Amino acid sequence: MDLLNQDEILLIAKQCGFSNVVKWTYEEFEDKTLGYLGDHLNLIIHVESNGINSELRLFVKCMPRFDHWKAEYLKELNFFKKEYIMLNALFNEFGASEGSPKWRPNLLFIKEDIFVFENVILQGYTIPHHQETLSFEELKATVATLARFHAQSYIYEERRSNELRRPFRIWEHYSDYLQEPSAGADWRNVGKDAVIEYLKVFSKHKSRPNFNKHLEIVIPTLYEKAMELMKPSPVYRNVVVHRDLWSNNIFLKKLASTSYHAMFVDYQTVLYCSPMLDLSSLIYFNTSRTSRHIWTNELISYYYAVLSEELKRSGVKVEDIIDKCSILKAYEESIVFGITQASLIIPIVAMSKEKREEIFYNPDSSKRANVVSRSKEFIEYAREDDKYRIRVTELFDEIVGRFILPKDNGVNI
Repeated sequence: MDLLNQDEILLIAKQCGFSNVVKWTYEEFEDKTLGYLGDHLNLIIHVESNGINSELRLFVKCMPRFDHWKAEYLKELNFFKKEYIMLNALFNEFGASEGSPKWRPNLLFIKEDIFVFENVILQGYTIPHHQETLSFEELKATVATLARFHAQSYIYEERRSNELRRPFRIWEHYSDYLQEPSAGADWRNVGKDAVIEYLKVFSKHKSRPNFNKHLEIVIPTLYEKAMELMKPSPVYRNVVVHRDLWSNNIFLKKLASTSYHAMFVDYQTVLYCSPMLDLSSLIYFNTSRTSRHIWTNELISYYYAVLSEELKRSGVKVEDIIDKCSILKAYEESIVFGITQASLIIPIVAMSKEKREEIFYNPDSSKRANVVSRSKEFIEYAREDDKYRIRVTELFDEIVGRFILPKDNGVNI
């Protein structure tokens, strides 16, 4: 069965300025790992205008077509419905401030299980390599786009508050789609258990007295605290957070000798909570420990500067939303989310695409890796690949240094 019918294809072509469709085809992506929570395809529409034939090359995201378990799992999580509501409703209210670069690709067609976007690869955008971290300039561009995205939540809420003559929050209308589904607990628990088992094998602190005992007591409490942070904050103004800004969800375009522009895709895991959960997880997903130590304060300041400018474009004062001291405090409190979220994601994305396909994109193994256990796979791969072991161990040992050793014996690393 075709994903899109003739009327839908014609509608998409008209959005691009063509009324005569000759035919259309789909191309599978050679790299299946580009889409973890769905299938990604190229849509090629052959069109004719004034006797000239040409092609429209577009991007399609749809439900998994060949992995029945993963498709049912995504339905249970409500992830496609969540993204559908964001793209088809709330984000239409967001837009972008006049004169501001856009923060997501243009959407050309949507129905609940299929989304069609412009293909920004044709405009010079690229996806960062999943096994590499971002440079400082790439990270700055990504932080700027994050600030612009977050600003739209504040601008929309301020506009609606003025219209209603009372405080309005996005949570009022979209709470069903902006919270973590209970069905997602299995995936997080499997990831948490993998962190514990991995540290028992590879941590540089594993010979310390009672190390395993401390892991099994402290690590679960960190993930519970992170879960609490994923709820609307009672202290800070909340925004719609992306929550999943690892390399495959970021498109970057080189603009000048050092500057970039970033756009974000895949809004299936959005939440309504403190914006610093996005900033901390973005940084932990895409940097080394050394880079985090050097860059984080500057990136927080840059985020606040871009946020201020974006709000100013729409007549909103940043001081009425959040001040710089509160941003710094909120970021510090969000680190437990950023570092634990990275501990769930990095061991997957830092693998070679061949190994990720073998474990997570094989219908026979994807269920086990997602909701049963993936400890063995991570440990075995770390023994095979030095670069993988170094990156994952560095991240996991930062959890130990921040949250276990200080409580254990006053020693920090």
